[in-house]
Amino acid sequence: MSLPPTLTPASVVRLRREGGMAHFPGLARPRCIHCDRYSEAQREELWQLLSCAEAAPAEAPGADRRRFCVSVEEPSGTSVWMLTVAEEAVPQGLIEWWRRADVSAENGNVP
Repeated sequence: MSLPPTLTPASVVRLRREGGMAHFPGLARPRCIHCDRYSEAQREELWQLLSCAEAAPAEAPGADRRRFCVSVEEPSGTSVWMLTVAEEAVPQGLIEWWRRADVSAENGNVP
C-alpha cells in the first residue's frame, strides 16, 4: 500500500468506472481532473480522498462488482500512482469529484 503523490497544479487525476453486468458508456467513460484548475486546499481535499480510497478494504468476491480505477499522472502522461478499488469502498467525496469531472468535460466548465 502506498500513498498517492502530492497533487501539484501539473497533476492529472484520471478516474474510470468499470465492471458490472451491464455496460453504460456514459458511466464507463474515463474522466479527468486537471489539478491546475483547483486551489491548493481543493487539491489537498482530493489527495485526502485518494488516501482514504487507498486504505479501503479488499474487494469482496462476486461477478457483478463495479470498481473505480484511479491514476495520478505527470504532465507527460506517465502514471505515477494507480489504484483499483471496489465501488462500495470508494469515499463518497471521490464519487462527487468523479461526477463533477464529467460535467466539466461535457460543457467546458470547471466543476
